[in-house]
Amino acid sequence: MSRSVAARELSPGRSERVERTISAPTWQNGLVVAAFLLLWVQVINHLRAEWTVNPQYGYGWSVPFLALFLFYRRWHVRPAPAPARWKFGTTIVALAAALPFLPARIISIANPDWRLLSWTLAIAVVVISLVGLNLAGGPRWVRYFGFPILFVLIAIPWPAHFEQTIVQGLMRADAAIVVQLLNAVGTIAIQRGNVIELSTGLVGIADACTGIRSLQSTLMISLFLGEYYRMSAPRRVILIAAASLLAFVCNLVRTLVLCLVASASGVDAIRQWHDSAGLTILLVCITGLWLLSLRMSKDVSPPVPAPAAPSGGALSGLWPIAAALLLWIGLTEICAAGWYRAQRANSPQTSSWSVSWPADQKAYAPAKIPEAAQELLLYNEGGGANWTGADGHPWMMYYFRWLPGRTAAHFVKFHRPDVCLPATGMTMTRDNGIRFVTVNGVHLPIRSYRFENGSTPLHISYCYWDARSSYSSESAANEEDWTVRGRLRAAWGGRRETGAQMLEVVVWDYDNDADAVSALQRQLEEIVHPVDGERVN
Repeated sequence: MSRSVAARELSPGRSERVERTISAPTWQNGLVVAAFLLLWVQVINHLRAEWTVNPQYGYGWSVPFLALFLFYRRWHVRPAPAPARWKFGTTIVALAAALPFLPARIISIANPDWRLLSWTLAIAVVVISLVGLNLAGGPRWVRYFGFPILFVLIAIPWPAHFEQTIVQGLMRADAAIVVQLLNAVGTIAIQRGNVIELSTGLVGIADACTGIRSLQSTLMISLFLGEYYRMSAPRRVILIAAASLLAFVCNLVRTLVLCLVASASGVDAIRQWHDSAGLTILLVCITGLWLLSLRMSKDVSPPVPAPAAPSGGALSGLWPIAAALLLWIGLTEICAAGWYRAQRANSPQTSSWSVSWPADQKAYAPAKIPEAAQELLLYNEGGGANWTGADGHPWMMYYFRWLPGRTAAHFVKFHRPDVCLPATGMTMTRDNGIRFVTVNGVHLPIRSYRFENGSTPLHISYCYWDARSSYSSESAANEEDWTVRGRLRAAWGGRRETGAQMLEVVVWDYDNDADAVSALQRQLEEIVHPVDGERVN
């Protein structure tokens, strides 16, 4: 129950009476606000690693603040609360939406990068928040405050396979159009996947595995501006379409400019323009969208909401649900910690391993990792190298290691050779799948590929090794730990995410696949070594 006490006071030197409303159950309001803030903090905490280490979603840090600003802007002129509808049913929906928090929390400790969990938690909190609005102010509040709540979803990373399909498709289209433009202005260019071949070298290899970051951030900005200027739904759709087109066109201009710079001054000159060109494109997108939104909102009249009414009582009526949510979140953390503590003794242990760089090989030279690739991968240690083996064949190796919590390590799972090399113009002629390989006592899941680079064959052994996995059997290797079953099995076994390693070894000019596989096996024996006394749970 809530009640208000009206107090009158006289200002010094004035006879006017000022009426002040003081809400009695302030602790109930505080409990409600704390519970819903904690729910959103849980989602943000789950997403913060992705926002931090994946530049493509760096804009996510601004989204909660923008959503809070939009919510406050509407709250300031909110309509009076209306009676809630379906109180019992919506309350059951809110409590049911909170149930996934327990399994999601347990699974996320083993799979902090799993984007399905991000969507599960975010949608659950959105549903709970909308139910709270319905109970506090009725359907009128749900409609009025719905957009700021749903706006947070723009910061949730897209499903990786969907994202890669969109990104690779847009980049191929970008390269194809730029090649036509270059040839039209007299600069000879050839498209090879996502890469553009010029007389001075190849442009785009360093960017072949990156996304068009301005696309998602521009979409976020268009949604924000549409809400800020209170546009109608059709106008918001037009603004979103314009944002997508503007981002694509700006990236075309950026690629064209970089190619012209490379053609005139060499490929190395791109480094001086890469960052400034990207920043310029983003500023052009933002400015263009802002000017367009100003033009589209000229005849938009500000809304005239119903007279605002004190809503402290409406919020305080949610305190039983808020208390239940707080207890459930606390119980979730206790159960998650207890689960992994109990399973720790039964978790299979895995030998840790490292690599020895073959510096004594003929023509050995470190391979420089492009800055764009470093920014994408954000590994803690690693690098690349080229050499000529004792068999006279050219060799190349890349090795990277990520510490726990670096979700960029998991993001690289979707940048395997079969995904990235075709984008550079190479043709994959055979995917031998994944097999279980024991190298110096270390159990590794190895993927094998054969590619053709023009008329030159190259064979690749690729290993993504997640330290939480046992890799103790053939089935463990075949059931990659980032599949749904593998992820659930890791959580069921209490195996925390403890970091990752990636090793890629390439050899050229072996026409016979069997000979290449044997040579790769011998080379792995020279490179991979267990770390004495270091085992991972």
